[in-house]
Amino acid sequence: MQTVAEVQEEVPGKAPTQVRTEKELTRVVIIGGGACGMAAATKIRRQSDFKITVLSSDSHTAYSHCGIPFVLGREIENFEKLIVKPPGFFRGKNIDAKLNEKVRSINLARKVVLTGRRTYPYDKLVIATGSLPFIPRKSEANILPYGSFTLRSLADGKLFGKALETAQTVCIVGGGIIGIECASALTKRGIKTILITRSKDLLSSQFDSDMAAIVRAHLETLGVEVITGEPLFLPENFWKEKTVYVKDRHFTADLMLLATGIKPEVCLASEAGLDIGKAGGIVVNEMLQVKAGEEFLSNVYAGGECAEVTDLLTGESRLSQLGTTARRMADVIGNNITGKYSTFGPLADPWVAVAGDLHFGGVGLTPEQVKRQGIKVINGFSRGRTRASYYPDRKDIYIKLFFKDGDLAEAQLAGAQLAGGEGIKERIDALSLAIRKKTTIKDLLNLETCYAPPVSMLVDPLIPAVKAAVRNMRETKTE
Repeated sequence: MQTVAEVQEEVPGKAPTQVRTEKELTRVVIIGGGACGMAAATKIRRQSDFKITVLSSDSHTAYSHCGIPFVLGREIENFEKLIVKPPGFFRGKNIDAKLNEKVRSINLARKVVLTGRRTYPYDKLVIATGSLPFIPRKSEANILPYGSFTLRSLADGKLFGKALETAQTVCIVGGGIIGIECASALTKRGIKTILITRSKDLLSSQFDSDMAAIVRAHLETLGVEVITGEPLFLPENFWKEKTVYVKDRHFTADLMLLATGIKPEVCLASEAGLDIGKAGGIVVNEMLQVKAGEEFLSNVYAGGECAEVTDLLTGESRLSQLGTTARRMADVIGNNITGKYSTFGPLADPWVAVAGDLHFGGVGLTPEQVKRQGIKVINGFSRGRTRASYYPDRKDIYIKLFFKDGDLAEAQLAGAQLAGGEGIKERIDALSLAIRKKTTIKDLLNLETCYAPPVSMLVDPLIPAVKAAVRNMRETKTE
């Protein structure tokens, strides 16, 4: 299929001025209308007059995926509130955002993107295809049983939200952030909620067992039934039986939400001949240019959940599933496409989540990384309060710090896990900077903190965690 500009070239005579002008503009095609894709489009528009086309298989664009659980819990009025920028905003910026248009293939040699409707030539290409739900089930049918849902798009959220209106019992499969946040949300609506994960703990890839136990205890106080360490059997006729099976037990449920994780959507990139890394994402360099064989392509970029990043602490390639990462990648891509050289460095990947009144999050090394690479760490744990002991509405806060093995002058902060009623996000941000600056345990012992009864204890709970790590370090050295 030919574009209007290509057809015009075949017609004898002089082409209209408007067509010639459009032909001369740099053509940028962006595949994916999520956090990275749309942010890259607006960044490029602010810095250029390029012709920008965004192709998205989604029916919505520029919305907050992270807000879906809070609409389900009715803390946010409706799903439309999650739309940060409507389609009209992009039309006003002369960004051609084509929704419900799925890209079928990329031809790197011809520099075109093909959909089921037409062909889009490009001078610069951005691949921001995001991720797909990971569904751990074996079936000849390529569809989910009726009554089962995933939450990878706003449309998914609306479908699930509509189904919840008549549901009394819901089974959530998956003990990660989305599963936990949704479990908390449903209990607020009086819906009986069962949360099942095959891992022995919730948040098994992010939290140690003792910190995961704090999250579990909170969910149980909300009324969530938590089942860990058991695989779930999903019958193909769930729509009829309304029953899920866990080992020798079974539960009746009206609906099932599969929150079993995600995998990068790299099918288009792989079929086009681009390199896919060990972590499963598209290989990119520091400018976020993609790799094909032995070279990086100067005119093709990738960002967001589909692209691999470098871990700050291990140097390994990994994936980052954070909206903050996607947004930063969009800036780098936008700068490089418009001639403003920019690089994307290694990540410590700070994250935070909220379930009911509990905030929890972390930064740096994860239990999986420590185990897989055999990294020796010393940890320190403390439990404190977020306000002075006499001040009303004080909350518990739990802090666990990890230092790479060494002496007081050398052992550097390598990770942190936190949970509590408040004050979590700010501390994780500070600890993220401390990791990036290679802060040692000695530095943190000398840390100065501020104090006021409504917002802190006289001795910040962070300090006892550091001192506990020092004690553990000395005990290790004397063994």
